[in-house]
Amino acid sequence: MHRRSRWQRVRLIAAAAVVTAGTLVALPQAAHAAVTGPPPQASAFDHVLYWNSVFLDTIRTLPRDGVDPQYSHDGDPTRLARAGAMLHIALHDANWPAAPVTYLPKITQQNPNDSIEATMDAAAHRVLEHLYPYIDFDANLAYALAQIPSSVPSVYIQGGRADGVRIGDLMIAERSGDGPALDLSYTEGTVPGAWRQTGSGPAVTPNWGKLKPFAMTSPTQFRPGPPGGFTSYDPLVRSSQYAQQVNEVKEYGRANSTSRSADQTQAAFFWANDGKGTYRPVGQLFAVTQTVAKQKGLRQNETAELFNLVSMALADASIVAWGAKFDSPIDLWRPESAIKLADTRLNPAVTPDTSWEPLSVNAAGQHFSPPFPAYISGHATFAGAWAGVMQRWFGHDLTFTATTDDPNANPKTRTFTSFQQAAEEDALSRLWLGVHYRWDADRGLDAGFNLGDFVYVTKRDQG
Repeated sequence: MHRRSRWQRVRLIAAAAVVTAGTLVALPQAAHAAVTGPPPQASAFDHVLYWNSVFLDTIRTLPRDGVDPQYSHDGDPTRLARAGAMLHIALHDANWPAAPVTYLPKITQQNPNDSIEATMDAAAHRVLEHLYPYIDFDANLAYALAQIPSSVPSVYIQGGRADGVRIGDLMIAERSGDGPALDLSYTEGTVPGAWRQTGSGPAVTPNWGKLKPFAMTSPTQFRPGPPGGFTSYDPLVRSSQYAQQVNEVKEYGRANSTSRSADQTQAAFFWANDGKGTYRPVGQLFAVTQTVAKQKGLRQNETAELFNLVSMALADASIVAWGAKFDSPIDLWRPESAIKLADTRLNPAVTPDTSWEPLSVNAAGQHFSPPFPAYISGHATFAGAWAGVMQRWFGHDLTFTATTDDPNANPKTRTFTSFQQAAEEDALSRLWLGVHYRWDADRGLDAGFNLGDFVYVTKRDQG
C-alpha cells in the first residue's frame, strides 16, 4: 500500500475541515474493550493508552520552574519526541508475547507466566522516572497495576515488574550516548538570511541533527536540500523565489491580516500548541493516535505496536527537521526577521515592515516566533511522519476528529476525512501563523511522509 500523490503546493485544504465542539478527555481513562478478542491478561484496560496519557499530562507541565538547569529544556519539541520514543519502545518490547521482534535485546522472563501488563507498567515507569526524575510517577504505577485482573497471582505481577525494570534499563542504556545532541552551543549568523534570535530565546537543541536515529539508517537519510537549492545566503535573499516566499507569509501570516480567512486563522491556532500548558505538537499527534485507536477498537498488543511505530517516526522526524534547520548551508531566519530587516538594495521585491508581527502568540499575549531556524518546519515534518504511519495502518480514507490544547484555538476540535488532509493542514497552519514559509511546509511534509512510510515498512512489514 502506498500513499496517494504528494500534496499540491497551492491547495489550501483547511476550508475542507469540519469544525465541531468538544474538549480533550481528562485522565485517567480506559481504552475500548477489544473487538476481536481479549488482549493479554484479559483486561479491558489498555496500559499503552494509559501511559501515553500520563506522558501527555507530563508534557503539559514542562518545563518546570525550580528544577536543576539540566532539565530546563525538557519541554523542547525535540526532547519530547525522543522521550516519547523511549517510552513507547519500552512498552512495545515489554508486551510479551505479542512482540515477536523487539527493538531492545530480548530478556528472559523470570517466569513464562509473568504478567505482561505488569511488565509494561514497570518498564514505562522506569523510563519516565529516568527522563523526569523531579516528577513522582509512583501513583501512576500503582493505578496501572491495580487494573490488572485480580485473578493474576501476585507472584506473576511481581515477576512482571522485575522484568519491566530490566526492559526500562535496557532502553535507558540504549540512549546513553545521546549527550552530544543535547549540546546547546551555537553561533548565530549575522548576514541577511541567517537565523538570529527574535526575542523568544536562544537556539533550541541546535545539535539535534547529530542524534542517533531510532529507525533511520542515518541522521541525513531523509534530510531535504537547502531552501530553493541555494547553498549560500546572498544569492538566496536576492532571488525571486525568496521574495515570493517572504511576501506570501507577510500577507497571510500577519497578526492583523485581512487576507487570511477565518478558517485559516482557526487552523493556525488549532495546530499551534507551542507553549507551556499544552501537549505540544508531538503530544497532539499522540492524542489523535489515541482517538483513532479507540475509534477502531484496537487491542492492547495492537496499540503497543502502533504507538511504537508512531513514536519512532516522530523521534526521527525531529532529527530530520532539526538537521535541516542547523546542519545545512542555510540556517534560515524566521519570517519576522526577513520582513523587519528586509533590504531593498538586496531584493527590491521585499520591502521592510518594522511593525509586522506574526499571528503566533504566547501565554503572555505576545506575538513570537519559535527559537530556531525556519527551514524546515518541525510541525510539518512531524505531521507527515505521523500520517505516513497512520495511513499505512488504517488506510487513506478514515474520518476522525482531532483535538487541541492551544488556549487560542476556538473551537477545540476539527474533523478530517484522511490523515493526509490533517497533515497538510498542520503544515500550512504554520504559514498562516506567520512563523514559516511555504517551502518549510512543503519540504518538511514530503520528508515526513517518506520517513513514515520507511518506518512502517522496515519496522512492521518486515518485522
